[in-house]
Amino acid sequence: MAIKYYAHFLVDEPDPRGLQEYRGVVELDGLPRRSGRELREAANIIARNMGRSQRDVKVLQWARLH
Repeated sequence: MAIKYYAHFLVDEPDPRGLQEYRGVVELDGLPRRSGRELREAANIIARNMGRSQRDVKVLQWARLH
C-alpha cells in the first residue's frame, strides 16, 4: 500500500538549470525505515528517483498525508 507525503525540496541540477525548487505529493511503498531521520531518508529517496546524488537534494518540508 502506497503512503503519500507532501514534499518541498530543492535539487541542484546540472548547468545551465542550477538550483530547482519542487513541491507536491510523493508516494512511498512504506514508512521511512529510520524514525527521527525522515528528512535524510526523504532526500535519499528523492535523489534516487531523480537520478541525482543525495548531496544534490535538500528537503525543506516533509509531512505524511492522512
